[in-house]
Amino acid sequence: MLGFTLSKINLLIFVVAVFSIVLFFIYGFSGILVENIAKDYIRIHANDAFTLVGSPALCAAQIHYLKDSIESSSGNTGRGMYYIINIKKGIGKNGMNKLIFALAPRKTPNEYLAAASFDVNADIYFFDFQELKENPCDTDHSSNCRNIKIYDSNSLLDPQAAFPVNAYVILKEVNNGKTSVYIVPCSNRRGAECEELLGYAGNKIREGGFNCSFN
Repeated sequence: MLGFTLSKINLLIFVVAVFSIVLFFIYGFSGILVENIAKDYIRIHANDAFTLVGSPALCAAQIHYLKDSIESSSGNTGRGMYYIINIKKGIGKNGMNKLIFALAPRKTPNEYLAAASFDVNADIYFFDFQELKENPCDTDHSSNCRNIKIYDSNSLLDPQAAFPVNAYVILKEVNNGKTSVYIVPCSNRRGAECEELLGYAGNKIREGGFNCSFN
């Protein structure tokens, strides 16, 4: 009887061990898959930006809406890894600027999981989502424009924020032979939609706004 009980206990230990190993490999594989998907996802954003900035147009803009989460399977269920995207400026070669797209898990925003970048012969300017949302800047260059700052460091995107920052506009403009690139964070929520916030950003730059908008 004792031997039978011990054999059952050993069998249970073996099953638990096998199950633990299987779970370990499943979670490990899922993590690798999510990381690879994140790298592809951020590379797409950088490639699209590179194409826009390198276009011969004197003014061109693109809008990008973000996924709710990075999924290990197809779809956008919002049950995958929550993330942030930091679009920022770095130092490129030969005096050029570098435009960097970096993705990190939302729980560990300083631990980047994927990044892609390219050098650009242009000035790069960034806007802050909250400042744009809270300080509408009308076409008459109203006093609210003074409350909107233009940054030369970065714009942060967070699809899971209380008011989601789940989109951005990248705009390239050439004036008097000088190229400027603007990153404008925005949302698909009413009151912070991309066309609206892009208008505020443009009217901060100059009365009448940018010379183009996104299609």
